[in-house]
Amino acid sequence: MVKIGLAQTAEKGAYPEVMCATEENLKERAYYGPTGLMNFGGPVGEGKLESFVVQKDALTRLWALSEKETAINWPL
Repeated sequence: MVKIGLAQTAEKGAYPEVMCATEENLKERAYYGPTGLMNFGGPVGEGKLESFVVQKDALTRLWALSEKETAINWPL
């Protein structure tokens, strides 16, 4: 799939996480990942976040569901 452009190498796939962990001056509530066609590949940069992604009620529900499904409680 890498050869036909439908996926990327593990190195390229891991780059956004490494970048976010090591680069300074990145936005806290932002999406960083591939910016090419349908965000599957291409250069890494800031992508578009839909408004529902940062809505407090959606964040709270997702956090609660994540804790329930993983059986791990992370007190904030």
